[in-house]
Amino acid sequence: MRFGVCTEIGYAPLLARSGYDFIELSVSGDLMPESDESTWTAKRNEIEGMPLPVEVFNSFVRIRKIVGPNVDREGLYAYVNRAFSRAAQVGGSLIVFGSGGARAIPDGWPAEQAHRQMIDFLNCCARVFEKTGIKVAIEPLCRAECNMINLVSEGAALAREVASPGVMNLADTYHMEAETEPLTAIIANADVLAHAHTADTGRLWPGSGGYNHTALFAALGQASYDKRLSIECSWDGGIEEHAAPALAYLKESLTRARCNEAPF
Repeated sequence: MRFGVCTEIGYAPLLARSGYDFIELSVSGDLMPESDESTWTAKRNEIEGMPLPVEVFNSFVRIRKIVGPNVDREGLYAYVNRAFSRAAQVGGSLIVFGSGGARAIPDGWPAEQAHRQMIDFLNCCARVFEKTGIKVAIEPLCRAECNMINLVSEGAALAREVASPGVMNLADTYHMEAETEPLTAIIANADVLAHAHTADTGRLWPGSGGYNHTALFAALGQASYDKRLSIECSWDGGIEEHAAPALAYLKESLTRARCNEAPF
C-alpha cells in the first residue's frame, strides 16, 4: 500500500521526510486548466521540483457545471483535455472526481437527464484517458455535500455503465461513515476500485479518534486492493506535528489487518 496526503505543494518536503510515498494535489489549483500555458509552465516547474511524486489530483471541476441547464459542453470538454494533459506531463496517474458543486442536480432538474449528462461527462473522460493514460475515479460524496452519487455502490454502477478502464471508483471513509455505508461495499465493488481516501473521527488526522482503520485495511485486503490511500483531513494542531504519527498509525493498522486482527 502506498500512502499519501491531500494537501499543498509547500508541504511536500515535510511529507517526504515523514515517509509518505506521494502527494495528492488539486486540479483546479495546481494543474490550473483555466490558465494559459505560460502560467502553467511556472506551476509545472514548481511541481516537478517537489521531493515527492504527485500521483493523484483532486478538486477536479470547480467553476463549471456538469449537470443541469447551464452546461457548457464544449468548454467542459476542453477543460478535461487540458487537465488530463497537464496531469500526464507531471507524472500523474489519476484524477479524483468529487466536484460536488459541479455535479449537484439543480432543483427541478430531471434525475434522468442528470444521469445522461453524467454519463456524457464520464464518457468524455474515458476518451481523454485513451490519449493521456490518466484515469478518473468517481468519488461518492455524502448527501450533506452533494445530492448525486452518494454511495460507493452508486459510483461503481456508473463506472460499470461507462465500461472503460479509464473510469473507475473511489472509496472515502468519511463519506461512507456519513452515509452509514458498510465496509463490505468496498469488497462488493472491488472490480472498479481505483483509489481510497481516509480520515479519523470528525475528519481529523488518522490516529486521533475512534475510526477502525484496521477494519478498513481488512476490507481493502479482501477486495485485493493494495494501491494508494490518501489522507484527506483537517490537521487540528498542525500537519507538521501529526503527519508522521498519522502515517505510523496507518501502517500499524495495516499490519494488524494482515495478521487477521480485524473482523468487521
